[in-house]
Amino acid sequence: MLPLTRQVAALIPRAAAARPLRVAIVGAGILGLCTAWALARRGHAVTVLEAGPLPNPQASSTDEGRIIRHAYGTMEGYAAMMPAGFAAWRALFAETGADRLVPCRAVYALRAESPWEAAVARTQEAAGLGFHRLDAAALDAIPVLSRDGLLRAIEVDGSGMLLARPILDDLLALLPRLGVSLRGNARVAEVAAGGVRLAEGEGVAADAVIVAAGAWAPRLLPEIAAAAGLRVSLQTLAYLAPPEDLADAWATAPMLLCRLPGHATGGVYVLPPRAGTRLKIGDYDTTAPGAPDAPPEESRRAALLDAGRIAIAGFDRHRVTNLRHCLYTMAPEDRFVLRPAGQGAWLASACSGHGFKLAPLLALGLAAALEEALAPEELAHWAAGREGEASLPRADAGS
Repeated sequence: MLPLTRQVAALIPRAAAARPLRVAIVGAGILGLCTAWALARRGHAVTVLEAGPLPNPQASSTDEGRIIRHAYGTMEGYAAMMPAGFAAWRALFAETGADRLVPCRAVYALRAESPWEAAVARTQEAAGLGFHRLDAAALDAIPVLSRDGLLRAIEVDGSGMLLARPILDDLLALLPRLGVSLRGNARVAEVAAGGVRLAEGEGVAADAVIVAAGAWAPRLLPEIAAAAGLRVSLQTLAYLAPPEDLADAWATAPMLLCRLPGHATGGVYVLPPRAGTRLKIGDYDTTAPGAPDAPPEESRRAALLDAGRIAIAGFDRHRVTNLRHCLYTMAPEDRFVLRPAGQGAWLASACSGHGFKLAPLLALGLAAALEEALAPEELAHWAAGREGEASLPRADAGS
């Protein structure tokens, strides 16, 4: 384990902080709630302020399933964080009393050569995890994976599915028991020295303010968000009902991560139905003109379904039961941004399309920084996945 990750992971065992703080957290998505957990379990007085209901159905975290895996392409710093990331989830589940990680195989369907393959082979070996190039027989056992244009398929061990909505519900049940004040429909209008001001004028005093408001964070901290290069993006998701004759195939299918070079979507990821979740596909398109205010372009839906036809065998026999758009922030090179914003405020943007899987560990990193166990520049460097990262050509990490 690398030094900064080791310092953060030292907070996984529960212990009291030397100097309790009053902390206001803006946003009750996965990072906001995990940060409340990380701080409250150490004795800090935490208030969570959410603009909508708890949980907010418009939040990007409010969904059925999220991918978790060690494989991270050429973003080797994040791959090195994943063992501690899994340990942080285990600690959280031990406290909520419910393990919401469903083991599930993960297969990457490659249609072009890229540095991704060599990088993942290296990081999987370093973690003691398997990296398997699938032969024809193994591909035959995944009849839902389309072979059109397929160069090769690779299975990576150490993967699974996080049950997103149950995790949020579990946190909302746990946090009051830890002394956290949860306030829904409490829209923050301003972050200022000594706390925040709500839209109706009420002030909430705090020694520190953590803005984890997802796509709305740049409105509250515009200067630091602009300096970090944050922009609002969205992802288009579709939930599918498979035909009866493919139900068994989907019941045993792996998660599929299918980059489609040159396609408008960039590709799709596919989560099979597990533990009550529905079959889901999502795109890799990070363009979003006018977000979060303007409605998504209708072409997003058509492009996602077209990509589904390329990635999934017999796609048109599946019925679309629901379609939604998920707003979040993107940072340059798909990094996470955790940094001070002045006057006791912190910007916490761990989105870029892959933040859910590391949320508890990143939350512990924020706790370490607030307690001055990590310097702000160390937190920013670590959260950006830079620790131990080689200088390699960039390859997309996947979902």
